[in-house]
Amino acid sequence: MKTKEHLSDEEIIELYWIRNEKAIDATDSKYGKYLYTIAYNIVHNHMDSEECVNDTYLGTWNRIPPERPNLLQVFLSRIMRNIAIDKFRQNTATKRVPSELQISLDELDECIADVSENERYLMDEIAKILNGFLQELNEQDEFIFVCRYYYSDRINAIAKMLKTSEKEVSRRLAALRKDLKQRLEKEGHYFEK
Repeated sequence: MKTKEHLSDEEIIELYWIRNEKAIDATDSKYGKYLYTIAYNIVHNHMDSEECVNDTYLGTWNRIPPERPNLLQVFLSRIMRNIAIDKFRQNTATKRVPSELQISLDELDECIADVSENERYLMDEIAKILNGFLQELNEQDEFIFVCRYYYSDRINAIAKMLKTSEKEVSRRLAALRKDLKQRLEKEGHYFEK
């Protein structure tokens, strides 16, 4: 069985740049399943996930040009994540929808306290601390943390990607949350709820 060859990221970006609609087909062929997985992990609904994927293609079409991303996959996933989070918020405005995003954010609640509108400016400082924290992690721990708390991947999916046990991933996540909490406390950005 022949595997389908995908265009390179540079070729796909060039198609967007010259406004060739084949860019969307090429993006879907190469990254469609990946983007769908991100959406589903957040919104936990097949129809909404498909809508998020389509909105991601439209968002990409509208942003290239003028932007020319260095890493297309990261560029796409950032657009997808924002769209899926907006869809999640829309869905949860009237009811609680089970979602891997909600579960992963609940896990981080022990590290980051709620902030009032007047304290929003502190979020920039916390983001800097978090970026520094991530840069100091080894490659595997950074991968686990980003998969869980940025892409909202399920623990069993992370374990499968790393060819390890769910128990080991859960153990690493607990240790990472503990380390992050200590870092935030040290920097004066953790408050008991």
